[in-house]
Amino acid sequence: MQSNTYMNISILVHIRTDNKDWRTHVDQMHLHKDGIETALSETKGYLDKLHKEITRTLEKIGSREKYINNQLEHLLQDFRGTQDGLAEVKEQYRQASGGVTERTRQLAEVTEELERIKQEMEERGSSMTDGSPLVKIKQALQRLKNEVIQMDVRVGVVEQNLLQAKLKDKTNMQRDMNKPIGNGNEYDY
Repeated sequence: MQSNTYMNISILVHIRTDNKDWRTHVDQMHLHKDGIETALSETKGYLDKLHKEITRTLEKIGSREKYINNQLEHLLQDFRGTQDGLAEVKEQYRQASGGVTERTRQLAEVTEELERIKQEMEERGSSMTDGSPLVKIKQALQRLKNEVIQMDVRVGVVEQNLLQAKLKDKTNMQRDMNKPIGNGNEYDY
């Protein structure tokens, strides 16, 4: 058995357009121009409608602004007057605070001088009423008196010893002078 099979072969041919083909470019330009004109006509309608709405809204805002300005004109004048008054009060406050600052500085100087004088007076008063220097002087005098007494006692002892030594020497001298000259058996010491 022999079978004959036929195949359907379809061939697709793609022709690449050459970008350098000027006709293709012209056709594309016409297509784009038509698209732009269509989009422009639609967009122009929307933009005209939007322009009308914005114009109407601006007119409403303008009329309301005029109305509000007319209604609030007296309040604005009061506000401006109050601002001017505030500026004057601020200037007066600035001038007054400058005077207060100067007086505060002077007060600080006077207070510092007063504290210095008080401290000096306290030092003088405490040195006048403080008996510790006087007590120290009295104690030193008492020590000197005691030392003088001790020195007098020592001097007295030394004088006594000196006197006794003189008397002893005198007695020895007189004894030696009164002593007979020995016989040779005696030894002189």
